[in-house]
Amino acid sequence: MAKVGEGDPRWIVENREDGHNVNGWHWSERDCLPWSKNTIGGLFDKKVIQETDEYTFKISSSPVVSGECTANNRKGKTIFLYELDVKMNWEVIFKPKKVLPPPPTKGAADDIDEDDKPAEPIITQKKTISGEFTVPYISDENGDEAPTVRYSINTTADNDETKQSINMVQSLLKSHGVPFVQSQCQEFVKLLKTEFVSKKQPEQQQTANTSTNTTTTTTTTTTTTTNTVPKVTSSTVIFNSTTPTKKLTTKTLKLKEEFQCSPMDAYDVFVNINKLRAFTQSDCTFENEEGGKFSLYGGSIQGVNKTLSPGSKIVQTWRLDNWSKGVESQVTITFSVDGKPLTNVEIVQTGIPIDEFEKTEEGWKRNILDRIKHTFSYSSKIF
Repeated sequence: MAKVGEGDPRWIVENREDGHNVNGWHWSERDCLPWSKNTIGGLFDKKVIQETDEYTFKISSSPVVSGECTANNRKGKTIFLYELDVKMNWEVIFKPKKVLPPPPTKGAADDIDEDDKPAEPIITQKKTISGEFTVPYISDENGDEAPTVRYSINTTADNDETKQSINMVQSLLKSHGVPFVQSQCQEFVKLLKTEFVSKKQPEQQQTANTSTNTTTTTTTTTTTTTNTVPKVTSSTVIFNSTTPTKKLTTKTLKLKEEFQCSPMDAYDVFVNINKLRAFTQSDCTFENEEGGKFSLYGGSIQGVNKTLSPGSKIVQTWRLDNWSKGVESQVTITFSVDGKPLTNVEIVQTGIPIDEFEKTEEGWKRNILDRIKHTFSYSSKIF
C-alpha cells in the first residue's frame, strides 16, 4: 500500500465544487428571484425609449418586481418555473421651444405702426406627462411570447394644451412604449435561460441497421404512488424502414388527486369553457363533444376529445405546441368515489416525449390541478 501522498494521482479522490451534485444529475432548485430583480432593473432603470428635439420619452423609476422564479435541475436538464409581476413609472418631458405669439386681432392691427419691430417669440415652459407601465404576467407558460403590457396616465388634462399633449403621449405609448417593454421582457427571459441553464452532456451517438420490421423494447420502473410521486413507465420505440432509423422515447405519467366535490363537479371543471378560463386565466377553446377540439393557455396545449362520459371518464389526445410535428400523447382522466365525501381524480398520460416529461408533469401539478383546487376551493373539506 502506498504511503500517504505517494499514491498514483489518478486514484486520489479530491474535493470538487460540483461534488455534491455531479453534472446536475440529482434534483436541485435555485431561487432566481434576486437575480431576476437585478437583471430587470438593469434592463429598464432610467432607460430612454425615444428622444427627439421636441420631447424625451423614458423610464423614470426603477422597476418593482414581485412573484417567484426558480431554476430546477435534474439529470443535467433545467426546468424554469416563474411568475413575475413588473411595475415601473414612465414620463414624457416636452422640451422648451420658441413659438410665435398669435397674430393681433383686426382691431388691434389698425393701430400698429409700420416701424414697430415684429413680436418676439415666446419660449414655452418644460412640461412633463407621467404614468405607469404594468406587466402583470411574465411566466414560463408564455415565455416565448410577448407579454401583456398595460399603461396608465397620471397627469390630469386641466387645459386644452395639456389635453393635446396627453393625446400625443397616448400614441407614443402604443407605438414605442409597449413594444419597448415587451422587447426588454423577452430579453430577460433569454438572459434567465442563459444564466441558469444546466450544461448538457454530449449525447451518445447510436447507430442501428435498417430493417423492414418494427421492434419495440419496453422497460418499466414502478415507484410508490402518492399525490406527489407519479408512477412512470419508460419505453423506447424504434421505427425501422428503408430510411435511417428514427427513435422516439416516451414515458407514461400517472397522477392521483382528491377533489372535495362530486364527480360531476370534478368532470365539469375539465369540459366547461367558463371554468377552464377561470382557473387557467388565459384564452381557451373547448368543443364539448366527442371529436371536438380544445386548446388551453392560448394554444400552448392542444388536443381532441375522444371520449366524454359525464362524471366518469374523459379521454383526449394531448400535445404541447413545442412538441415535434405529429407527436401527440393520450390523456385519460377518470372520476370515482370510494365511500368518502370526495372524488378521486386519476390522470394517465401515455406517449410523452422523454425530454418533455418533467415539464409536462410539473405543468399538470402546478398549472392545472393546483389551480383547480385553489380557484374552486376543492382542496378544503366539505364536512
